[in-house]
Amino acid sequence: MNPFALKYQLEREHRPFHSAEVRSLPLNRRGVYALWLPSGDYPECLYVGISTTSVRQRLLSHLYNETNPELRRELAMFGDDVQFSVAFTDDDAQTRELEARVVSDWQPRCNVRLR
Repeated sequence: MNPFALKYQLEREHRPFHSAEVRSLPLNRRGVYALWLPSGDYPECLYVGISTTSVRQRLLSHLYNETNPELRRELAMFGDDVQFSVAFTDDDAQTRELEARVVSDWQPRCNVRLR
């Protein structure tokens, strides 16, 4: 899939950030994910991350064991309002390229080290 289609998928296909929704994702698929906070007409991107092994496992780790202090605070504050989106990728290079592109474009407030 081309990078523009993957980015569009991340922007448009939001799901509630709940354990059951995350567990419905396929196991062992790499990709890029975004965490969103509904805000006015267009959701605000809180965080963009990648997994080169399992997006499902990485998202579950955000739900249960968040180590990023800024993201942990946002998740605690907005809990049930947070949504996520995923774009599965074909290889590690495509995964890293897509992450860099969307972090640069969206400037998520909890991606401090990648800005």
